[in-house]
Parts: sequence; structure tokens; C-alpha cells
Amino acid sequence: MSNYHFERWLYKTVFGFLLVAGGIFFMYYSLSHFIRANWILHSLICSLGISIGVYLLSSGAINKVKSDMIKKQKVKQQSG
Repeated sequence: MSNYHFERWLYKTVFGFLLVAGGIFFMYYSLSHFIRANWILHSLICSLGISIGVYLLSSGAINKVKSDMIKKQKVKQQSG
């Protein structure tokens, strides 16, 4: 009996962690292999990946709070 906010929380959290981890991995990879060539492009890709990942994680946290509030309200209505 999941609701819409719970599903969005799961997807956004997973994608957020993947983007942050991918951005950090790409940063370390580009620092060790592409130090002199196209460093601006690689830094933009890294920063976009990490920023979008953090945004998705924070948005997922908001959806988790909404999901918990909906569950609490349903339990309250059923008991009262």
C-alpha cells in the first residue's frame, strides 16, 4: 500500500546517490587522466552531476516526509 510520494522518494534517492557517486568518480578519473586537456568541460560535467544529485537527494527527502505524514494521517483516521 505505497503512495506516490514513497515511490518518488525511492527513485529520487537512488538516482541522487548514483549521480553524486558518478560525479565524484568522474572527477577523480578526469583529474588523473585529463589534467591538461579540456579541464573546463570535465569540471562542468562533474559539478552538474553532483549538483543534480544533491538536488534529487533533497527532493527525495521532502517526498519521504510527505509519505510519512500521509501514513501517519491514515493511521490516525483508521484508529479514530
